Amino acid sequence: MDVYIIFDIVIALIVVVVPLYLAQLWYRWSMLAARGSRVFLAAIMTVVWLVVVYGSFIEPRFLVIREQTVVMDSGTQSFKLVAVSDLHLGRYRFANWTSQIVARINSLEPDAVVLLGDIVDGRRGMAALAPLAELETNYGTFAVLGNTDYAIGAVEVRHAIERYNVEVLTNEWVRLGVNGPVLAGLDDIWYGQPNWNQTFADIPADASIILAVHNPDEANRAEYQGVDLMISGHTHGGQIRLPLIGSLSKLPTTLGQHYDQGLFSHGSMDMFITSGAGESGTRARLLDPPEVIRLNLRY
Repeated sequence: MDVYIIFDIVIALIVVVVPLYLAQLWYRWSMLAARGSRVFLAAIMTVVWLVVVYGSFIEPRFLVIREQTVVMDSGTQSFKLVAVSDLHLGRYRFANWTSQIVARINSLEPDAVVLLGDIVDGRRGMAALAPLAELETNYGTFAVLGNTDYAIGAVEVRHAIERYNVEVLTNEWVRLGVNGPVLAGLDDIWYGQPNWNQTFADIPADASIILAVHNPDEANRAEYQGVDLMISGHTHGGQIRLPLIGSLSKLPTTLGQHYDQGLFSHGSMDMFITSGAGESGTRARLLDPPEVIRLNLRY
């Protein structure tokens, strides 16, 4: 059985069974002995129910905007780059979610937008790409592919995305405006064919370099290549988090649990990892809402 179906069945059972149990407990309250233990159990079940309902049906609907300023090189010019990752369209998210994301991005008036992979997750997600055509930028909308995109078929997904005015960067780079920063896109590390030499060939020596790659595992190589800022997704920030603990699950990265979400210094390079805007595995998010990132770049 599909793991996604198992998660949904568990969530459904908790949502339905716990209220039924609590209702029965309330009805039989006057007839019960050992009420103290029943009160404790009822309290635990209530908390579990509230957490499951909030994490499964409420927090995933809260699309937040996170802003981060990054200074590259001399820092005398500015550029607004909006990034979003891990939409996982077709799993739990569909065209109405894409439309919400597009509307929020347009409200930020970006200079450029980059989608950081795992854009679709199942063939149903292909039909949810159409709202991307409504993105409004000064210098274009770009994307790199991730592992779930490859699971469907990289060529097919690329053609589908580019149908909506999004340029997929596969081991190549573009200059964002005259004398603007360079945006390089590296192919997916797990299932693609990343070619570092091709990606960085002929980049002007005076350009600030932003590397977009779905999986952040190759941060050491990116720093070696002279990247100023690497932007990635893939980790989902753990998706389920607790205060003081962070992610409850092991992150899918060789960098370690520390590199979960946000801005990090990695040697001479800055690295930003976004939690993404969709879900993988369980449909839930807890203390880790879906996000769109506005990077206020100084270069």
